[in-house]
Amino acid sequence: MIAGVLVFLGTAAPALADDPPTPPRAVAAPRGIPATPSGGSYEQLISFAKDTARDLGAMQQQARDVAAERNDAFAQISTLSALTGKPSAVRDRLEREALRLSATTKTPSAATVSPATREAADEMRSLRVELKEQYVELQAEAVALAPYAVIAPPNGAWMTPAEGELTQGFGRTTYRGEPSGVYGGVYYSHFHEGIDIGAEMYSPVVAAAPGRVVWVGHLPDGAMVVLIAHIGGLVSLYAHLDDGIAPPRVAAGDEVQQGQIIAAIGMTGMTTGPHLHFAVWRDGELIDPESLLAH
Repeated sequence: MIAGVLVFLGTAAPALADDPPTPPRAVAAPRGIPATPSGGSYEQLISFAKDTARDLGAMQQQARDVAAERNDAFAQISTLSALTGKPSAVRDRLEREALRLSATTKTPSAATVSPATREAADEMRSLRVELKEQYVELQAEAVALAPYAVIAPPNGAWMTPAEGELTQGFGRTTYRGEPSGVYGGVYYSHFHEGIDIGAEMYSPVVAAAPGRVVWVGHLPDGAMVVLIAHIGGLVSLYAHLDDGIAPPRVAAGDEVQQGQIIAAIGMTGMTTGPHLHFAVWRDGELIDPESLLAH
């Protein structure tokens, strides 16, 4: 009945009263960043951060999809309003009349309109109601997902998180203070999971890339750390931060930008001097942080 108008809208015919009811859309309830239980092991903490980074990307995609659906519904509503204000754009006489009648809540008498026109008007009225309800629902969902939509993905090389001297690199080491580890399927008796940057006490530590803080606190050995999840399944860790004079400036749930100061160089945990320990995981697997940094 309203095929011509639907061409303008670029949509399929709406469900009519005789069609089976469509289940309501499950409005997203974005999961906030949960608090990590105190006393959690280092492995549990990293696993938690990995899962958060994975969910972060999924929620961002969902936010984009919902925003696109909302914008499409709004465009269709706007098109209907424009056609109502300029009915001459609709060539079919019956559809023009149905469009006019559907814009009012008054029901015309059977003597003034044909059954076909009445049926088309009812169908058009149902379409208007459906589009408005869809838009309201999608807008509420888009608002709930908005915090995830604005997190920027890392763009190009990461920043070095602190200015100073590289005192220890990533990987196998002869330093007996480092624990054993397996990397790339190979066992090492001593393995360094990140890079160390020696710097003056209280020097600024910045986020190497944009992301969301997932945890701030002390590891079991006393080291103050900040963990950040990034789009793309990446997680960055900043350790041995000061927790006295210049404690971390961020908290779990904060969004950070590349280069934003998040903490200061310290000597918390097991350390022989002020420095930053910087480690990165991709999809739960350790990677060499220097592979991401601009040189």
